[in-house]
Amino acid sequence: MSNTIHLGDLLKTSFSQPKEAAAVIIYRGFSYDVIWSVFIASICLTTAMQFFADGLMQIDGPSLNEVSSPWIFALMVGGMTLLVCATITWTGQRFDGEASFKTIFTLVAWLQVIQLILQAFIYVLLFLVTALAGFAQIAIIFWSLWIFIAFVDTAHGFDNMLKSFVVSVLGIGLGGIILFFMISFMGVGF
Repeated sequence: MSNTIHLGDLLKTSFSQPKEAAAVIIYRGFSYDVIWSVFIASICLTTAMQFFADGLMQIDGPSLNEVSSPWIFALMVGGMTLLVCATITWTGQRFDGEASFKTIFTLVAWLQVIQLILQAFIYVLLFLVTALAGFAQIAIIFWSLWIFIAFVDTAHGFDNMLKSFVVSVLGIGLGGIILFFMISFMGVGF
C-alpha cells in the first residue's frame, strides 16, 4: 500500500467496499492526534449542521434549539460515541476479536465523517424534494449500519459479518445500558 491516502478514493471505497476501506485506515496506524482531530471536527460540523437545519425547518413540537444547546448536544454525541467504541472493543474481544480501542475509535471517527456527508445529502433532499428524504433516510440508516458492521468485522478480524453484527448489537446495547446507569447514578431524569 502507498504511504498517501486519497480522501476521495477512501470515501468511494467506504461506500462500496467498507472492509477494504477499513483495512486501509487500520494499515495507516493514525496517531491519536489525527483521530481526535477528525472525531471532534466531524462532531462539531454535524452539530452545527443539525442546529442550522433545525432553525430553518418548521416542525411540530419542540425543536432541537429549544431542548438543547449545541455544546451539550456535541458533548452528549461525543461521549456516547466514545462509550460505544469502548463497548464494541470489549464485546468483540469476548468473541476472540483482535481490535484495540484505538482501532475501533479510528474507524468510528471516519464513520462520523461518512455520516456527516450522508446527513448533508439528506438535508439537501429535504429542502429540494421532501417526499424522497424519508426514503433516503431509511436507506442511509441501513447503509451506515452495513458500513459499521463491515468496519467492526475488519477491525476484529472475524471475517464473519453475522458475528460482527452480533458483536455490534451487543456492544451498542451494553453501551446503552451503561449510559442508562450512569445517568441514573448522576440523578439526571429522562
